[in-house]
Amino acid sequence: MIGPRSGARGRGPQLMAEINITPFTDVVLVLLIIFMLSASFIRAEEKQESLKVNLPAAAAGDPQPRQDLVITVRADGALFIGRDRISLRDLSGALQARRKAGSSDMVIIQADSRVLYDRIVAVMDAVKLAGLDRIALATEGKG
Repeated sequence: MIGPRSGARGRGPQLMAEINITPFTDVVLVLLIIFMLSASFIRAEEKQESLKVNLPAAAAGDPQPRQDLVITVRADGALFIGRDRISLRDLSGALQARRKAGSSDMVIIQADSRVLYDRIVAVMDAVKLAGLDRIALATEGKG
């Protein structure tokens, strides 16, 4: 606090300077909260983000609904359940195990637009052999 203060021997007013750190503390706390929130959003995006594939476009394309069973087919033909790579031979068994474990009975296939049709049909056949009949194909909206 800056203000007049009489000296010990009457030499006149002296200035006493104090640093007020309350505004500084407020700013630091606000910045801390902003960084914490942005870090949690970045972490959520990392979890939500699946393998990158170039989805085909459809006029009625909706954002991908959140489901437990997402099968990704990359352009090179590699298969993934979530982030776990799997072969086409093992796909049906892995889906049966996840179905018995209580996962969703809805399967979403997100395949790169360059994947051959017969590969997608083979994946759909493996899904049906696993006893799952609710299949959706992921697309991106046009525009």
